[in-house]
Amino acid sequence: MTKDMNGVVSFLLTPTTADGSIDGERLCRLADEQIAAGIDGLTLFGSTGAIGSFTEDERRGAAEVLVRHVAGRVPVMIGTGAMTTAEAVRLSRHAEQAGADAVLVVPITYWLLTDEELLAHYRAIAGAIGLPLMLYNNPRLSGVDLQPHVVAQLVETPNIGAIKEAAPDLMRVSILAQMLPGRLRIFAGRDAAAFEMLMLGAEGWTSGLANITPRHCVELFRLVRGGEIDAARALWHRLSPIATFTRDKGLVRACHTACEIMGRPAGRPRPPIGVLSSEDARRLEALMTALGDVVPAPRKVAAE
Repeated sequence: MTKDMNGVVSFLLTPTTADGSIDGERLCRLADEQIAAGIDGLTLFGSTGAIGSFTEDERRGAAEVLVRHVAGRVPVMIGTGAMTTAEAVRLSRHAEQAGADAVLVVPITYWLLTDEELLAHYRAIAGAIGLPLMLYNNPRLSGVDLQPHVVAQLVETPNIGAIKEAAPDLMRVSILAQMLPGRLRIFAGRDAAAFEMLMLGAEGWTSGLANITPRHCVELFRLVRGGEIDAARALWHRLSPIATFTRDKGLVRACHTACEIMGRPAGRPRPPIGVLSSEDARRLEALMTALGDVVPAPRKVAAE
Protein backbone atom coordinates (compact mmCIF):
# COMPACT_ATOMS: atom_id res chain seq x y z
CA MET A 1 0.00 0.00 0.00
CA THR A 2 1.37 3.42 -0.95
CA LYS A 3 1.76 6.25 1.54
CA ASP A 4 0.31 9.74 1.08
CA MET A 5 2.65 12.63 0.35
CA ASN A 6 2.26 15.33 2.98
CA GLY A 7 4.16 17.93 4.99
CA VAL A 8 7.61 18.89 3.75
CA VAL A 9 8.69 16.81 0.78
CA SER A 10 12.38 17.20 -0.05
CA PHE A 11 13.23 17.45 -3.74
CA LEU A 12 16.58 15.69 -3.68
CA LEU A 13 19.56 16.73 -5.72
CA THR A 14 21.03 13.90 -7.79
CA PRO A 15 24.56 13.09 -6.54
CA THR A 16 27.19 12.20 -9.13
CA THR A 17 30.58 10.50 -9.19
CA ALA A 18 33.75 11.92 -10.72
CA ASP A 19 32.78 10.61 -14.16
CA GLY A 20 29.30 12.12 -13.96
CA SER A 21 27.44 8.90 -13.24
CA ILE A 22 24.67 8.90 -10.63
CA ASP A 23 26.17 8.11 -7.22
CA GLY A 24 23.73 5.64 -5.70
CA GLU A 25 25.59 5.36 -2.40
CA ARG A 26 25.62 9.11 -1.87
CA LEU A 27 21.96 9.28 -2.87
CA CYS A 28 21.14 6.80 -0.11
CA ARG A 29 23.15 8.77 2.46
CA LEU A 30 21.40 11.96 1.39
CA ALA A 31 18.05 10.27 1.90
CA ASP A 32 19.13 9.13 5.37
CA GLU A 33 20.24 12.67 6.26
CA GLN A 34 16.90 14.09 5.15
CA ILE A 35 14.86 11.50 7.02
CA ALA A 36 16.91 12.05 10.19
CA ALA A 37 16.14 15.77 9.92
CA GLY A 38 12.40 15.08 10.02
CA ILE A 39 11.51 15.40 6.34
CA ASP A 40 8.07 13.91 5.60
CA GLY A 41 8.77 12.62 2.09
CA LEU A 42 11.36 12.44 -0.68
CA THR A 43 11.21 13.17 -4.39
CA LEU A 44 13.78 12.05 -6.94
CA PHE A 45 14.08 13.80 -10.31
CA GLY A 46 12.30 17.04 -9.62
CA SER A 47 13.84 20.27 -10.87
CA THR A 48 16.48 20.24 -8.11
CA GLY A 49 17.42 16.73 -9.23
CA ALA A 50 18.27 18.03 -12.72
CA ILE A 51 15.60 15.85 -14.28
CA GLY A 52 16.64 16.65 -17.85
CA SER A 53 20.26 15.62 -17.34
CA PHE A 54 19.82 11.86 -17.18
CA THR A 55 18.80 9.07 -19.52
CA GLU A 56 15.73 6.93 -19.06
CA ASP A 57 17.85 3.97 -17.95
CA GLU A 58 19.72 6.12 -15.41
CA ARG A 59 16.47 7.41 -14.00
CA ARG A 60 15.08 3.89 -13.67
CA GLY A 61 18.19 2.65 -11.89
CA ALA A 62 18.30 5.54 -9.42
CA ALA A 63 14.60 5.18 -8.64
CA GLU A 64 15.09 1.52 -7.79
CA VAL A 65 18.06 2.30 -5.55
CA LEU A 66 16.24 5.03 -3.62
CA VAL A 67 12.96 3.18 -3.12
CA ARG A 68 14.75 0.04 -2.00
CA HIS A 69 16.95 1.94 0.45
CA VAL A 70 14.20 4.08 1.99
CA ALA A 71 12.17 0.92 2.52
CA GLY A 72 8.95 2.66 3.49
CA ARG A 73 10.38 4.96 6.16
CA VAL A 74 8.84 7.93 4.36
CA PRO A 75 6.87 8.17 1.11
CA VAL A 76 8.98 8.36 -2.07
CA MET A 77 7.78 10.17 -5.18
CA ILE A 78 9.56 9.80 -8.52
CA GLY A 79 9.62 12.53 -11.15
CA THR A 80 8.58 10.93 -14.42
CA GLY A 81 8.11 13.92 -16.69
CA ALA A 82 9.52 13.42 -20.18
CA MET A 83 9.52 14.93 -23.66
CA THR A 84 7.03 12.37 -24.97
CA THR A 85 3.92 10.87 -23.45
CA ALA A 86 5.20 7.37 -24.21
CA GLU A 87 8.42 7.89 -22.23
CA ALA A 88 6.54 9.46 -19.32
CA VAL A 89 4.22 6.44 -19.28
CA ARG A 90 7.17 4.03 -19.28
CA LEU A 91 8.90 5.87 -16.44
CA SER A 92 5.68 6.07 -14.44
CA ARG A 93 4.97 2.37 -14.85
CA HIS A 94 8.52 1.60 -13.79
CA ALA A 95 8.19 3.82 -10.70
CA GLU A 96 5.09 1.88 -9.72
CA GLN A 97 6.82 -1.46 -10.26
CA ALA A 98 9.80 -0.26 -8.21
CA GLY A 99 7.54 0.47 -5.25
CA ALA A 100 7.28 4.27 -5.34
CA ASP A 101 4.38 5.91 -3.53
CA ALA A 102 3.57 8.51 -6.19
CA VAL A 103 4.81 10.07 -9.40
CA LEU A 104 5.39 13.73 -10.17
CA VAL A 105 4.84 14.86 -13.75
CA VAL A 106 6.03 18.17 -15.16
CA PRO A 107 5.28 18.82 -18.84
CA ILE A 108 8.65 18.82 -20.62
CA THR A 109 8.34 20.11 -24.17
CA TYR A 110 9.96 22.30 -26.79
CA TRP A 111 6.67 23.22 -28.43
CA LEU A 112 4.06 24.96 -26.32
CA LEU A 113 1.18 22.60 -25.66
CA THR A 114 -2.51 23.36 -26.03
CA ASP A 115 -4.94 22.68 -23.21
CA GLU A 116 -6.22 19.65 -25.09
CA GLU A 117 -2.71 18.26 -25.50
CA LEU A 118 -1.94 18.73 -21.81
CA LEU A 119 -5.16 17.00 -20.82
CA ALA A 120 -4.44 14.05 -23.12
CA HIS A 121 -0.84 13.82 -21.89
CA TYR A 122 -1.72 13.69 -18.21
CA ARG A 123 -4.71 11.43 -18.67
CA ALA A 124 -2.62 8.91 -20.60
CA ILE A 125 -0.01 8.78 -17.84
CA ALA A 126 -2.53 8.60 -15.01
CA GLY A 127 -4.50 5.93 -16.83
CA ALA A 128 -1.43 3.73 -17.20
CA ILE A 129 -0.73 3.47 -13.45
CA GLY A 130 -2.49 2.95 -10.16
CA LEU A 131 -0.25 5.35 -8.25
CA PRO A 132 -1.23 8.88 -7.24
CA LEU A 133 0.01 11.44 -9.76
CA MET A 134 1.04 14.90 -8.60
CA LEU A 135 0.83 17.65 -11.19
CA TYR A 136 3.82 19.97 -11.37
CA ASN A 137 3.27 23.51 -12.57
CA ASN A 138 6.55 25.34 -13.06
CA PRO A 139 6.10 27.73 -16.00
CA ARG A 140 9.36 29.55 -15.23
CA LEU A 141 11.34 26.43 -16.15
CA SER A 142 8.99 24.38 -18.32
CA GLY A 143 7.42 27.19 -20.32
CA VAL A 144 4.02 25.57 -19.75
CA ASP A 145 1.50 27.05 -17.32
CA LEU A 146 -1.17 24.64 -16.08
CA GLN A 147 -4.11 27.00 -15.82
CA PRO A 148 -6.74 26.46 -13.11
CA HIS A 149 -9.42 25.40 -15.61
CA VAL A 150 -7.08 22.67 -16.90
CA VAL A 151 -6.26 21.53 -13.37
CA ALA A 152 -9.99 21.40 -12.58
CA GLN A 153 -10.52 18.98 -15.47
CA LEU A 154 -7.52 16.86 -14.53
CA VAL A 155 -8.64 16.29 -10.93
CA GLU A 156 -11.65 14.46 -12.34
CA THR A 157 -9.15 11.66 -13.02
CA PRO A 158 -9.27 9.39 -9.94
CA ASN A 159 -5.54 9.29 -9.18
CA ILE A 160 -4.80 12.98 -9.82
CA GLY A 161 -5.40 14.92 -6.63
CA ALA A 162 -2.33 17.04 -5.88
CA ILE A 163 -0.22 19.76 -7.46
CA LYS A 164 3.17 21.30 -6.85
CA GLU A 165 2.35 24.89 -7.69
CA ALA A 166 5.23 27.14 -8.70
CA ALA A 167 3.45 29.77 -10.79
CA PRO A 168 4.82 33.32 -10.44
CA ASP A 169 1.42 34.58 -9.28
CA LEU A 170 1.10 33.67 -5.61
CA MET A 171 -2.67 34.04 -5.84
CA ARG A 172 -2.75 30.86 -7.91
CA VAL A 173 -2.69 28.96 -4.60
CA SER A 174 -5.73 30.81 -3.32
CA ILE A 175 -7.57 30.44 -6.63
CA LEU A 176 -7.04 26.68 -6.73
CA ALA A 177 -7.92 26.26 -3.05
CA GLN A 178 -11.22 28.10 -3.54
CA MET A 179 -12.00 26.42 -6.86
CA LEU A 180 -11.29 22.83 -5.77
CA PRO A 181 -11.87 22.55 -2.01
CA GLY A 182 -11.29 19.03 -0.77
CA ARG A 183 -10.41 17.81 -4.27
CA LEU A 184 -6.87 19.11 -4.73
CA ARG A 185 -3.95 19.11 -2.30
CA ILE A 186 -1.73 22.08 -3.05
CA PHE A 187 1.98 22.00 -2.30
CA ALA A 188 4.05 25.19 -2.18
CA GLY A 189 6.46 24.88 -5.08
CA ARG A 190 8.47 28.09 -4.76
CA ASP A 191 11.02 28.03 -1.96
CA ALA A 192 11.48 31.81 -2.11
CA ALA A 193 7.76 32.28 -1.40
CA ALA A 194 7.08 29.21 0.73
CA PHE A 195 5.83 31.09 3.79
CA GLU A 196 3.43 33.18 1.74
CA MET A 197 2.12 30.13 -0.16
CA LEU A 198 1.54 28.21 3.06
CA MET A 199 -0.34 31.18 4.48
CA LEU A 200 -2.50 31.32 1.34
CA GLY A 201 -3.62 27.73 1.71
CA ALA A 202 -0.91 25.36 0.50
CA GLU A 203 -1.15 22.14 2.53
CA GLY A 204 2.44 21.02 2.01
CA TRP A 205 5.82 22.19 0.79
CA THR A 206 7.86 20.54 -1.95
CA SER A 207 11.29 21.94 -1.24
CA GLY A 208 14.67 21.99 -2.94
CA LEU A 209 15.91 24.21 -0.12
CA ALA A 210 15.55 21.19 2.17
CA ASN A 211 18.76 19.81 0.65
CA ILE A 212 20.56 22.64 2.43
CA THR A 213 18.59 23.16 5.63
CA PRO A 214 15.95 20.46 6.13
CA ARG A 215 15.42 21.10 9.85
CA HIS A 216 14.54 24.74 9.30
CA CYS A 217 12.14 23.83 6.50
CA VAL A 218 10.40 21.28 8.72
CA GLU A 219 10.24 23.75 11.61
CA LEU A 220 8.74 26.49 9.44
CA PHE A 221 6.04 24.16 8.15
CA ARG A 222 5.18 22.91 11.64
CA LEU A 223 4.93 26.45 12.99
CA VAL A 224 2.59 27.58 10.21
CA ARG A 225 0.39 24.51 10.48
CA GLY A 226 0.32 24.88 14.26
CA GLY A 227 -0.87 28.47 14.04
CA GLU A 228 2.32 29.94 15.55
CA ILE A 229 2.46 32.59 12.88
CA ASP A 230 4.68 35.13 14.65
CA ALA A 231 7.32 32.46 15.29
CA ALA A 232 6.96 31.22 11.72
CA ARG A 233 7.39 34.72 10.33
CA ALA A 234 10.51 35.28 12.43
CA LEU A 235 12.02 32.03 11.17
CA TRP A 236 11.07 32.91 7.60
CA HIS A 237 12.91 36.21 7.90
CA ARG A 238 16.03 34.14 8.61
CA LEU A 239 15.35 31.59 5.87
CA SER A 240 14.21 33.85 3.06
CA PRO A 241 17.66 35.29 2.16
CA ILE A 242 19.03 31.84 1.37
CA ALA A 243 15.81 30.85 -0.39
CA THR A 244 16.03 33.94 -2.57
CA PHE A 245 19.71 33.32 -3.26
CA THR A 246 19.09 29.76 -4.44
CA ARG A 247 16.27 30.96 -6.69
CA ASP A 248 18.42 33.63 -8.28
CA LYS A 249 21.54 31.48 -8.71
CA GLY A 250 19.79 28.19 -9.47
CA LEU A 251 18.84 25.44 -7.03
CA VAL A 252 20.87 22.74 -8.77
CA ARG A 253 24.08 24.78 -8.63
CA ALA A 254 23.41 26.00 -5.10
CA CYS A 255 22.54 22.59 -3.64
CA HIS A 256 25.60 20.86 -5.06
CA THR A 257 27.81 23.69 -3.83
CA ALA A 258 26.14 23.61 -0.40
CA CYS A 259 27.01 19.93 -0.02
CA GLU A 260 30.66 20.83 -0.58
CA ILE A 261 30.41 23.61 1.99
CA MET A 262 28.94 21.22 4.56
CA GLY A 263 31.70 18.69 3.98
CA ARG A 264 29.31 16.17 2.42
CA PRO A 265 30.19 16.35 -1.29
CA ALA A 266 27.59 15.17 -3.78
CA GLY A 267 29.59 15.64 -6.96
CA ARG A 268 28.89 18.21 -9.63
CA PRO A 269 25.84 18.63 -11.80
CA ARG A 270 26.15 17.11 -15.24
CA PRO A 271 27.28 19.70 -17.83
CA PRO A 272 26.28 22.11 -19.11
CA ILE A 273 25.06 22.90 -15.56
CA GLY A 274 27.93 23.83 -13.25
CA VAL A 275 28.45 24.84 -9.64
CA LEU A 276 28.52 28.34 -8.21
CA SER A 277 31.38 30.72 -8.85
CA SER A 278 33.88 31.20 -6.03
CA GLU A 279 32.29 34.53 -5.14
CA ASP A 280 28.79 33.10 -5.06
CA ALA A 281 29.99 30.07 -3.07
CA ARG A 282 31.40 32.40 -0.41
CA ARG A 283 28.10 34.26 -0.30
CA LEU A 284 26.19 30.99 0.08
CA GLU A 285 28.52 29.87 2.87
CA ALA A 286 27.90 33.15 4.71
CA LEU A 287 24.13 32.71 4.40
CA MET A 288 24.33 29.13 5.63
CA THR A 289 26.56 30.07 8.54
CA ALA A 290 24.09 32.78 9.55
CA LEU A 291 21.46 30.07 10.04
CA GLY A 292 23.56 28.58 12.82
CA ASP A 293 23.45 24.81 12.67
CA VAL A 294 23.61 24.38 8.91
CA VAL A 295 27.39 24.33 8.54
CA PRO A 296 29.03 21.79 10.86
CA ALA A 297 32.54 22.61 9.66
CA PRO A 298 32.78 25.68 7.42
CA ARG A 299 35.25 25.21 4.61
CA LYS A 300 36.21 26.95 1.42
CA VAL A 301 34.79 25.59 -1.80
CA ALA A 302 36.83 24.98 -4.92
CA ALA A 303 34.31 26.39 -7.35
CA GLU A 304 34.57 26.85 -11.09
